[in-house]
Amino acid sequence: MSEHMAARFSGRWDVRTGSPRKLWRALHDFLDDNGFIHEYHELVLAASPIEGTATFSDELIGYRDHQRPASLWLVRVLLGVLLCLTIVLFPFGSALLRSHTTMTRSWAMLGVEGEVYRTRGANMGNARASETLDVVADARITLEIVGGEPAAEDPYRMDRPARGPAEVAALQQDFQELQHRIDGLLPRETLPSTELREV
Repeated sequence: MSEHMAARFSGRWDVRTGSPRKLWRALHDFLDDNGFIHEYHELVLAASPIEGTATFSDELIGYRDHQRPASLWLVRVLLGVLLCLTIVLFPFGSALLRSHTTMTRSWAMLGVEGEVYRTRGANMGNARASETLDVVADARITLEIVGGEPAAEDPYRMDRPARGPAEVAALQQDFQELQHRIDGLLPRETLPSTELREV
């Protein structure tokens, strides 16, 4: 991302799901639904040294832009209006009026890693016990938010990290909103008991 020290907010969740690729697509949709521009790629499962299991690890990075008041914005507006009243200095006044806001960018990094394995669980809810065979994935989801002014040549790099109480507070609010939304997105159900299938 950048060599600059930046304000960062992060969280992590441990979940269990029947399909890591479906979870990956849900994380992709999560970034889309929250206005983060990013490139999608498919989650790849890798063979594990342990027979009957596979592992996965990947990251989605998205960004979205915000227009925030620039420092001394009221002075810029008043001075811009005064300069616009004079014909000679109109271009300078117009430039000052346009600069009363500044663009900042938030980057969201969603990571997922875990393993997939076959399970065998007993369903004891019926009069006759039955055994079901399924696939389950234990996954760790991580979310990290950083912010600042973007670099002109690369949308995924920053020129200046978020600074000052107002910018850091806005970044923290972004993180808290995403954290709340991701809490509702991730699966809650877990199997009552699982064991690796003997092959």
